[in-house]
Amino acid sequence: MGSGGHFGDRLWAGLMTNFGSKLISVILAVVLWGIVLGSRNVEVTKEIPIEIVAPGDLVPANEIPDRVAFRLAGPKAFLRAILDRRENPIRVNLAGAKPGIVNYRFYSDNIRVPIGVKVLSINPATIPIRLEAVKKRDVPVRLEIRGVPPEGYKVVRSYVKPESVRIKGAESRIEGINEIVTTPIDITGLRYTIDREVVLDLGRYNVQVDGTMPRAFVEIEAISANYRIKNVDIRVLTPYKVKTDEKTVTVLVRADSKDLKLLDRSHVYAVVDLTGKPKGTYQEMIKISVPEGVGLVKVIPDRVKVTLY
Repeated sequence: MGSGGHFGDRLWAGLMTNFGSKLISVILAVVLWGIVLGSRNVEVTKEIPIEIVAPGDLVPANEIPDRVAFRLAGPKAFLRAILDRRENPIRVNLAGAKPGIVNYRFYSDNIRVPIGVKVLSINPATIPIRLEAVKKRDVPVRLEIRGVPPEGYKVVRSYVKPESVRIKGAESRIEGINEIVTTPIDITGLRYTIDREVVLDLGRYNVQVDGTMPRAFVEIEAISANYRIKNVDIRVLTPYKVKTDEKTVTVLVRADSKDLKLLDRSHVYAVVDLTGKPKGTYQEMIKISVPEGVGLVKVIPDRVKVTLY
């Protein structure tokens, strides 16, 4: 017998190996498929996000939905798998488009569904997209503050730095914006100065920030003391020998009872910085360092005469 005959025998033997179990597996798969397809159909809604891809010099100027909803009907098991499945955004590719209105239509093949599942409806089926030239503009930022500090504290100053931010967006949108308002900063109960990057409320403007965000500063200071720290040593920063007309100062602070109990006097100190100054006599302001949560109200005296020799 030739080699062809031996190959045929081996092929037939392979097919017949565990033929019974293979046949049963095929039958079970067919039966299960039939049960799934024959089960009662249900309806669900699957939402998929939309991603607009516009030419670099154009941008959408109108409100556009951020997702599209597909109404589906089919076996419950299939639909559950579709609902649990994470979808990539539908890319609305507008490359090559010109300024004006583009009507983009969605189709049933924008969503992957197995045999037995039907797409009943799409909402919205079409979205109008008005494309305009991109424009950039510097506008002032207004800091919004909510609440008040606790008793004994006040807001000394609040501002943003820099005072303006560059925004970019559709020309018709940019032209109507005279200022950008920050999301409110809640200072209720705060006893210290805030320094943080602002969060801008851009949702209603449909524009973006082009560049770095400004920072918000809210300076909060204590205005009345409820605790007196006596005999705080004065530290003079200098490489020379030092003579001062005052050795210690009295520090008036404000803090709640919990912080006062935890207050460590070693973390309260007075400093006169004369680093880099030559020998001589100076009348200098005293800087006080206090732990976070403790508000500095006053230092007595607030200046000291220092002689370097």
